[in-house]
Amino acid sequence: MKKALLLTFLFCAFLFAPNAKAQADEDLLQLSGVVVSTDSLQGLPFVSVRIKGLNKGTFTDADGFFSFVVRKGDTVLFTFIGMKDAIYVVPRNLTASRYSIVQPMTEDSVLLPETVIHAWPTPEEFNYYFVKANIPDTYGTLARNNLKRKTLTTFGSSMIMDARENQSYAATQSANRYYYNGQLPPQRLFDPFAWSQFFNSWKRGDFKKK
Repeated sequence: MKKALLLTFLFCAFLFAPNAKAQADEDLLQLSGVVVSTDSLQGLPFVSVRIKGLNKGTFTDADGFFSFVVRKGDTVLFTFIGMKDAIYVVPRNLTASRYSIVQPMTEDSVLLPETVIHAWPTPEEFNYYFVKANIPDTYGTLARNNLKRKTLTTFGSSMIMDARENQSYAATQSANRYYYNGQLPPQRLFDPFAWSQFFNSWKRGDFKKK
């Protein structure tokens, strides 16, 4: 009797397993979109886009675009410093495997604690305490040495990019890594624009040893 029940259970499991897998695959879809500011309608870069309750998501690129795989009914949470959090619930009645949205975000007001500034009673008292301030001479010496034209010229010539360019490059690289998190990055082997840039660099002699 037990053997017959076991065989019946295994038969039902094999019978309904493909249907369950097919149903699970039908719930998956590629969600793409653009996150914009409600004030300027400009794309917001590096916005965190993740599924609420799961450690899965991505970041918007420099133009505010994002794309990743979700399930129907998932709650997508958008977070960005200086903006109010936004939530989007993926509809359950979608039939296509791809879906696009435009997600606006509103600027968030930040209330800072009150700061009271008191003026010195008299200019003479201010001058007295300013002169008497005990500032170590080593700090002043270091500051003067760092601001010498020769020092600044040496630092500047050794830098490939300035501070703004370094920050932009690092942020772009970080966004690209998170943008394809869990997915294969695009293959640029057959990208005609990449080959065009390669040939132009080759003609200019960028690859020659200096």
